[in-house]
Amino acid sequence: MNKRLCRCGQPMLKVKKTISRNINNQEITIYNVPALYCEQCKQTLFSARTVKKMDELIRKFPGKKVFEYPNFPSPSDDAINILKKLGIDDLSDDSEQPVNKWDIILLSERLQSLISA
Repeated sequence: MNKRLCRCGQPMLKVKKTISRNINNQEITIYNVPALYCEQCKQTLFSARTVKKMDELIRKFPGKKVFEYPNFPSPSDDAINILKKLGIDDLSDDSEQPVNKWDIILLSERLQSLISA
């Protein structure tokens, strides 16, 4: 996959950021938010999916001031092989598709555990 370039022309790095937002005069902090960051001009970009998840966290837990961004598990080899057999192993981690790779992996692992039981 090609690296995303910043508008200044430099490659953007995948990083984890701490975000502070002021909502209704309340300071809210979210740790470990995935982002693309340019070391040259300091621009930071968040995917639409990431912003949506941050908003969902804030809505789901009103009054809470500190959050940890959800960390998704690494896929198992079996789950990746299932995706390859289905022909959908090339989904991007930052895909803006309605279902991302981790959703499919978690579902396939859950199905495997139910079948094995």
